Amino acid sequence: MTQSLQLSSNISGPRPGDTFLAGDLSSILAHASRLKAAWRAGSAGDRPLLGRNIALLRPRPPEPDLPLLQRAALELGARVAHVRLGPPIEPTGTKFRGLAQMLGRLYDAIDCAELAPAEVRMIEQHAGVPVYDDLEGPGHPARALADLMALRDHGCKPGPNTPIAFFGDPLAVRAKNFFEFARREGFSLRLPDPSGAVSDAAFSVDAVDPDHWVLRAPTGPIDAAECAQNHRFALQAMLLATMPA
Repeated sequence: MTQSLQLSSNISGPRPGDTFLAGDLSSILAHASRLKAAWRAGSAGDRPLLGRNIALLRPRPPEPDLPLLQRAALELGARVAHVRLGPPIEPTGTKFRGLAQMLGRLYDAIDCAELAPAEVRMIEQHAGVPVYDDLEGPGHPARALADLMALRDHGCKPGPNTPIAFFGDPLAVRAKNFFEFARREGFSLRLPDPSGAVSDAAFSVDAVDPDHWVLRAPTGPIDAAECAQNHRFALQAMLLATMPA
């Protein structure tokens, strides 16, 4: 049976198989932080997904570089396979249903990228295992969790005394996720005034380039490598939260 965590609809709409219950956000963040602490201490512990199989369903061949999601899953002990989706199949047809059922028999979870929402929903409906809608992608909630985690790790605390200035399009999916999660956790957010300035904000998110966010703490920009590590831990926390034991 597919497990899901329900995101509120005002973020980016219902997402198949990988959205958040409002009450689960804090636990996901806490789990990602524990994974990071264990990694820093050199005591990552056992591999809780040992023997599990995850399919990366893609319409094109894999890139030469190992995807971040694959690295995250491998560290947890899972086996990861790239499954290339062939020519388009009508999502409502029996062939697509058969494909989804076959994948569900072969794999314990499926991540879909570059597929239409109807295709992802069909796979989730018939696979019978957790199905993710591009778990590693910039629009997935896991990316916003990693952003918030990075700011928090550099001293940004919930409440009005440490506001976060946001520069960029607040209506972008990643931004909407970030705003929602930050508000749920009690963080204070500020947008620029008409002159483009934000006063009294020691922390900031520069999302003017939507593909390359820059997070800043009072000590300066947060290292991009650290942000990527946080993203990996957020992905791992998501996998552990949604894949049945």
